[in-house]
Amino acid sequence: MRATLAADRLYALSIRPQEWDGLREHAELAWRWGPLADDREAPATRHWFLLVLECRVRPPLGDPLAEGNAQGLEVLRCGWEVELEVPVALPPAAIDEDRALIAALFAKLADTVNLVGGRAGVGELLTAAMCEKLLSARD
Repeated sequence: MRATLAADRLYALSIRPQEWDGLREHAELAWRWGPLADDREAPATRHWFLLVLECRVRPPLGDPLAEGNAQGLEVLRCGWEVELEVPVALPPAAIDEDRALIAALFAKLADTVNLVGGRAGVGELLTAAMCEKLLSARD
């Protein structure tokens, strides 16, 4: 079932803009989307979902940041929460994934990341093309 957006808001933000900027060519982005629910089978007319975007950079061998960071250095973790409404009580799994909504959330997330990056004196960290590529990779 298709849900209606009731609200959205920044959930959390952890960013290291200077490290990301300095190691852009080594950046790896990943995202996930899912319900925030104690019981994923409980029907309700209002549900909360979370979009999380993460970025890790893998410093080149020999770089001091590479030591002790085998998984890469996390330079971004940002969560955007949405509140969705459906006309009848349903479990979260019954709600269709809305690509247009997720794309709009990516745009808000990118604006927030780039604003913080700009305040740190770095250029645009997260472009619309990067977000689009991430979304299309999941199809």
